[in-house]
Amino acid sequence: MSGTNSSQGGLTRRSFLKTTGAVAGAAGVVGVSSMLSSVAVTEAHAEGAAAVDGEQVFRTSCRGNCGSRCPQEVVVRDGKVVRTTAAQLPGEDNVRRRLCVKGYTQPQRLYEPDRLKYPMKRVGWSPESPNGEQRGNDEWERISWDEAIETVSAEIGRIMKEHGPSSVALWTSYGSNNVLNGTSAGFMSVAYGRFITSTGITVLGASADYAQLKTQMSDLAVTGNDCADIANSKTIMAWGGNPAEAYIHDWQFVCEAREKGAKLITIDPQYTASAMHSDIYVPIRPGTDGALMLGMANYIIENDLIDYDFMKQKTVSPLLIKEDGTYFRMSDLGVEPTEGPINPYTGMPSIIDPNVVWDSAANGPVMAAMASDPELLGSFEVEGVSVQTVYQKTKDSITEYTVEKAAEICDLPVETVEMLAKTYATEGPVAVLTYQGIGHHVNSHHNYKNLSLIGALTGNAGKPGAMLFRAYGTSMPTNSQEFMLGKVALNICGMYLPQIIETKKWAGNDLDIRMLFCTNGNMLSCESGRVKLIEAVKKVDCIVCADVNMTDTARFADILLPVTHAYETEDFDGGGSTPFPTYYHKVVDPHYECKTDLEIMRLIADKLGMGEIYAKSDEEFLRAIIDTPANIQGGCGYDDFHKGELVKNYAFTEKVLVDTFEKTPTQRLQYYIEKPMPRNNFGQEIADYERIPHYEHANEAYWENPLREKYPLMGCSEHPKYHVHSQCAHTPWLRELEPEPLLKVNASDAKERGIEQGDVVKVYNDHGYAVLKALVTEGIKPGVVSIPHGWQQEQFVEGHTQDLTSIQMNDFVSNSAFYDFLCEVEKYQ
Repeated sequence: MSGTNSSQGGLTRRSFLKTTGAVAGAAGVVGVSSMLSSVAVTEAHAEGAAAVDGEQVFRTSCRGNCGSRCPQEVVVRDGKVVRTTAAQLPGEDNVRRRLCVKGYTQPQRLYEPDRLKYPMKRVGWSPESPNGEQRGNDEWERISWDEAIETVSAEIGRIMKEHGPSSVALWTSYGSNNVLNGTSAGFMSVAYGRFITSTGITVLGASADYAQLKTQMSDLAVTGNDCADIANSKTIMAWGGNPAEAYIHDWQFVCEAREKGAKLITIDPQYTASAMHSDIYVPIRPGTDGALMLGMANYIIENDLIDYDFMKQKTVSPLLIKEDGTYFRMSDLGVEPTEGPINPYTGMPSIIDPNVVWDSAANGPVMAAMASDPELLGSFEVEGVSVQTVYQKTKDSITEYTVEKAAEICDLPVETVEMLAKTYATEGPVAVLTYQGIGHHVNSHHNYKNLSLIGALTGNAGKPGAMLFRAYGTSMPTNSQEFMLGKVALNICGMYLPQIIETKKWAGNDLDIRMLFCTNGNMLSCESGRVKLIEAVKKVDCIVCADVNMTDTARFADILLPVTHAYETEDFDGGGSTPFPTYYHKVVDPHYECKTDLEIMRLIADKLGMGEIYAKSDEEFLRAIIDTPANIQGGCGYDDFHKGELVKNYAFTEKVLVDTFEKTPTQRLQYYIEKPMPRNNFGQEIADYERIPHYEHANEAYWENPLREKYPLMGCSEHPKYHVHSQCAHTPWLRELEPEPLLKVNASDAKERGIEQGDVVKVYNDHGYAVLKALVTEGIKPGVVSIPHGWQQEQFVEGHTQDLTSIQMNDFVSNSAFYDFLCEVEKYQ
């Protein structure tokens, strides 16, 4: 290959982009046609396609990991994908027809310059000489698939034999949740789940977003309302979220509500596009949202703005708890529990043991469902057991967070806190749109309990227009047993990798990770604590990365395996942003030498003598997963999807538009966690406050931190509309619109440091640094700076956004803390 040799005889990163990309730097200007001229024609697939004027139109979906998975119509001409648009949805559902700029540029992503085309090996690596310190040097040599599979399989076999199966770890994130090729939850797919559960290798899962995923979705089990319900709201609070740019599916319903007179309030340290359209903008100090919520709660309580009927009948407030924090149940009164429906995950019957309240009408304990007037406050003696209500325990625990204290912590006027509390309590129904903006500090998981509390106090949940949380669709049920051939041995948050590499221990047991198989994510760009993670990955024997593109994580691999784009794959995902499950029709055959994850794992399994674990064909696996009796009866079988028509999820009914709390263990709105269990249990002590609404300062980015004498600025990030995390980092049209990362800094902070618009600056702290241009603006709170999320290392002058972040997590939820750092900024010399 002319022009691709490095001094070591391999490919450099620069020459890789120059010679293997399908587009030069100007391609974003001249359009898709010139991009396609150098791309080999591949076969288009007629299934699921309609022919129009010599073109084939396919129905499929975007596979960006924003969670939307928007239905698309993709046009193929002469075997090449030439354009895409949002798919027409039938009837009244067409109001949900939306596609963002990232979706429209997916054809470019299919052919974009950093697409991985064939297997490669890092120059200088061998099993006998890993040379881990050389990882990231961007020097590659092309190898055949035979050599790649032979090498990877041999390393898996050797390491499992010499060090045990747990020494091989699959490291994943959120890139794709498909049933054949994704890795939802780290193991929920045919490709990886069957291998993991057959061998006993370790799973290293994502930490991003786990403040919300664990606390709201798992522990509290409060799902929230459908996005269309926003249109029924009288007040909308964009609290840390920016729907105008980051979630266009919701913005249309925000606008609909506004046209009917709804008030829009944005609470955010950054003056976003949503803030620009708001009636009220509240520039809160980063990481203090929980204190604001508790200050609002106390104002609501003190001013008697409580919805008492809702508190008594629809929330856990009157439920009695014992001194050990567990619920007082009918079994404590001598009533034997009964068996309920079979738990589909355990195969065992559920246990029905009803909760108890103190009923004022009966002047004693009564089954919660039978009480006529349960007490909200009080401590009682029942059968010799001391009990109190959930609300009593909660109210007592939050008294210190007065309006005045909350205002001080949040750097807001007292009047603003009072206004927000009064508005929330009296101008409902209220929709709160958080997305992930309030979930990226070490202390963030408490925010979801606190928000549930103010929703419970005011009745702003479980009603039309009262959106406590935004539901992320109703997933169509599938047969997940096809993913499992045993049990997952170890499923650990990947952010613990440095700790495991250093100690060779996990939870008191030996764990010596020698090999990382990275897939379904770009962890070295999109997880916090990047410097420590890189130090760790340099110490293992072998790193394999299977991906669509050359990413920051791929750059630190030893073996690169090119994976197919969504348009080149047939697959399925039961969820998405619309009532229509995500069926990926294969639009064109894989370009270059790319293979699906399942193809790759079949080849590896064959080499290891384990080919029987993938004995079914892709279609047979899809049928086994999709064709449950309920799905077939509901008109959602494999054949229904495969023929190319849009198929509506029978589980998506009017009933799911508004959260009824039926999925919670108590069938009530929960802000109390009876038995708090950590996501990763390694013997840590669990504080009692994990049960209840609570506030504590962030780990690093809090105002009183003495470290602010050295690093006075609070750092944070944002999700710009031209990125889907790092998936579109090199898409030409998007980079034309947004050529480079910019550090957003307040004009007063810039002036103090002699920084002017467009200056190249260095932002740094004890973790690391990044060098990039400054965007001087009044649109960010003084004392705060922001770097957009999703850029790759070579797109910065030096350093990286995540080099500024810490490996520190909350050990209860194991969450990345992208916004929890302090820093200083200076002009770059």
